Amino acid sequence: MAHDDEVSRIQKAKDDFLATAAPERWHNVELMSSWQRSQLAIGTPENVIDVPHVREDLLDAHLLDMFQAPLARFSESLDGTGLAVLLADSSGRILQRWCHDTTAAAHLDRIGTSRGAVLAENAVGTNGVGTVAVTGKSVQIRGVEHFAELYRNAVCTGAPVLHPATGKLLAVVTVSCDVRPGTDFLRPLLRSVTTQLEQHVLDVEQPSARHTFNAFLSATRTQTAPVLAFGPEGLLIQNPQSGSLSTEDIGLIRELCEDGMRDGKHSVPLSRGTATISVTNLDPGNRIVVLLPREAGAPVARQAPAPERPRRDELAGHSADWLRTAREVAAHREAGTPLIVAGEPGAGKTSLALGTPFRPEAHARGGRIADAAEAHVCGASPWLQQVASRLAEAGPLVVRGVETLDAKVLAGLRSVVESTPARGPVVLTLTAADEAEAEAFALKLGIAHLWVPPLRERPQDISVLWHAFALAAAPGTGLVPSRETLELLRAYPWPGNVRELKSVFTQAVKSRGKGPVEPADLPRALQKAQTLTMIERMELEAIQRALQEAGGNRGKAAEILGISRATVYRKMKAYRLTA
Repeated sequence: MAHDDEVSRIQKAKDDFLATAAPERWHNVELMSSWQRSQLAIGTPENVIDVPHVREDLLDAHLLDMFQAPLARFSESLDGTGLAVLLADSSGRILQRWCHDTTAAAHLDRIGTSRGAVLAENAVGTNGVGTVAVTGKSVQIRGVEHFAELYRNAVCTGAPVLHPATGKLLAVVTVSCDVRPGTDFLRPLLRSVTTQLEQHVLDVEQPSARHTFNAFLSATRTQTAPVLAFGPEGLLIQNPQSGSLSTEDIGLIRELCEDGMRDGKHSVPLSRGTATISVTNLDPGNRIVVLLPREAGAPVARQAPAPERPRRDELAGHSADWLRTAREVAAHREAGTPLIVAGEPGAGKTSLALGTPFRPEAHARGGRIADAAEAHVCGASPWLQQVASRLAEAGPLVVRGVETLDAKVLAGLRSVVESTPARGPVVLTLTAADEAEAEAFALKLGIAHLWVPPLRERPQDISVLWHAFALAAAPGTGLVPSRETLELLRAYPWPGNVRELKSVFTQAVKSRGKGPVEPADLPRALQKAQTLTMIERMELEAIQRALQEAGGNRGKAAEILGISRATVYRKMKAYRLTA
């Protein structure tokens, strides 16, 4: 009811403005100024019948190339929200739109917003693209606040991308959706995105990156295939054709290049099958990659397993935090330096330490694991002698559960690790309530540590883990969670982490047997899990990105988001986030 009253009030203010030569000043001066500019250029709202378009060859392809990669990543995070992302030039011409679901695409189609659309104020009136281009400020135009009736059912939130050195307007980024409550958070979210884009511009304009960008432009002129440019400090530029590559594909190509891939053609296992890429290394850390089309007559490559179907010997998970931790643990194993892998109960510490999924029945025979609990059964001295003898054997050794050892046995373990010439890496696992506790323990032992992110902080890994369990224990049963079930699984806080998820899977095997797993097949605690709304999910992801950008500093994250520190603390508590 209150929303209807607000809409009526705004509509009356606009009607009075259009009908009166000298209307009364309204509290929203910037909106009235935009209506005035629109009226001078267009006349009445009824004159906006449709959206004008320009030919694609008149659009700034270089600007799109520069921002394609970061905006594609941002749009992926909005999948399922009904929100669409637009990139426009400084004249309000749409260079590209990103929408990952039918709701968002249908919304843009209804309002005539596609590549080449001209949303300048003097063409279609007040809107979240053209008004930003005129004022250079972020705006949110809701429903009837638009000048033209065409946008009556739309919410357009736009923000400028300014050149970090000159302050010149480079582009406008807009998030558009149907009218709905709960869109206030879009403005600080967009400020965070445009700040990252402005830093991206700065990165591109560094001498080394500028050389890479020019080489990228040269490659795109001669190629109709996906082209990627990897630069220093994670800089990524990609052409629109690269939209066919998944985030995992691009991440894999980057990793292969960073591992020293030489100039020339290479076969790589992408999510859609084995593909051939051409690599050109420029300065150190800079390279151009072209995905080559399959040669005529060549056999179609066998489809590589999708990311959700890992092999039995692979660690399941594709979230950024999990992959980063796995790479760092692997680096310690390769270097042979002792390491503590710490985390909450059941988070997957032993699997990370081994570099392969931990299966008690298999690893008990392999001699690669020493369980600290055995020290309480056979005595400290025999157990330490056992650890020393295993260290002398070839291969890695994982010591599980060191938090159960008292100070005296811990000191003995440290002495054994330091004095025994190891023939393989030594990794200790530690169960701790939080990273601060793990850090204090590691300092006391004098060994480096890594923290394993809990499952609640990487919900995107739940489907990957579920499929890994099914592949190992119930292949061919089609025992996959339905969409509603997956929403419940992702909303649950998982105090028991991966171990608890596996227990839920085992119960589903017994109750369902085969076919889609429905909410009724889950334990009651999960059936009652509070699923997030689309806006809440987007809000959560925005806070996670800001915290990551701020290195965990809540104050800096609040500045990035444009909200108070108290709000960040409150939201983190509500979503059970850690820094």
